[in-house]
Amino acid sequence: MSSLPDLIGYAGVLMVLIAYSFLQARKMHGNGVWYPLINLVGAILILISLMYKPNMPAIVMEAAWAVVSVVGIFFAIRAKENSKQ
Repeated sequence: MSSLPDLIGYAGVLMVLIAYSFLQARKMHGNGVWYPLINLVGAILILISLMYKPNMPAIVMEAAWAVVSVVGIFFAIRAKENSKQ
């Protein structure tokens, strides 16, 4: 049976994969808020699981994924605000 940290990590992986699959299937727009938000939550969940079984390359990858997602959220919010004006 999987441990709780593993289950948290699997949930994060599932979120990232679902977001990417929806993007590729044109069911989600990459320039909206939802895509980077789902990726951010997924990356955070994976990072939580990596606290229990550290793997430095994976930690660097997920931290970068989270930072890029935060930037994406910022740009999506800014674009939405600019379109209202």
